[in-house]
Amino acid sequence: MSETQNVIVVGVDGSPASDRALEWAMQEGRRRGWTVEVVTAFGHAKHVGGMAETTVTRQAREAAETLQVHQIDKVASYRDDVTLAFEVVEGPAVERLVEASRHAGLLVVGSRGYGLVREILVGSVAAGCIRNATCPVVVLPAPHLEPLLSQELQAG
Repeated sequence: MSETQNVIVVGVDGSPASDRALEWAMQEGRRRGWTVEVVTAFGHAKHVGGMAETTVTRQAREAAETLQVHQIDKVASYRDDVTLAFEVVEGPAVERLVEASRHAGLLVVGSRGYGLVREILVGSVAAGCIRNATCPVVVLPAPHLEPLLSQELQAG
């Protein structure tokens, strides 16, 4: 097991839940004086061997890089107060975040809560990180939206 550093790893994918995770990680990084490492995973399998990167893979990587930059710009308005590191990695999000947790003091992810029982189940990425990360994991739920019925009653 490698030595942990004063690093908070946060997984981002452009979702409102990961906006919240990034915001929380930035605040916590500022409070602790730790670096915040923003990780965005793309694709389903890590690129292997000496084969050249395919056009599809390159486009997916570029899209993930753009998404990450936009999300940081949107959420991290006070980033001058925190040291940031950025990483876009190929492969399943759980595997890449667990890999990153090996050098982190804390892993932060959002949870979309898209389970049949949303109050009980966290998202699959969050659950995988909880089960496999080598550091403490903070899971932040997506911001709650008003129930559709309430919106209809207000409109009517």
